[in-house]
Amino acid sequence: MTYVASPSHATDDPARADNLRQCLETARRRLDEVSKSSNAEKEHDIISSAVEAGWNEEEVRTALNGGQEPSGMKPTIGLVSASSM
Repeated sequence: MTYVASPSHATDDPARADNLRQCLETARRRLDEVSKSSNAEKEHDIISSAVEAGWNEEEVRTALNGGQEPSGMKPTIGLVSASSM
């Protein structure tokens, strides 16, 4: 497991997202230097470490995806199943 720093801002502080990105970038650079794991394994390691450090998993996944919704977690507003048409 790699080191990810703990949050230094409250969950409602706008600076928290920048703090998280900085922590994740540092962890990613370190893993890229020392690990021969696949990108998926590195991402899993970073997410696990960040959650253990006190970050919320959802905010970590969003930050890793560049602010986009994590894959597999699409918003459901406005979607109608084909069987209801």
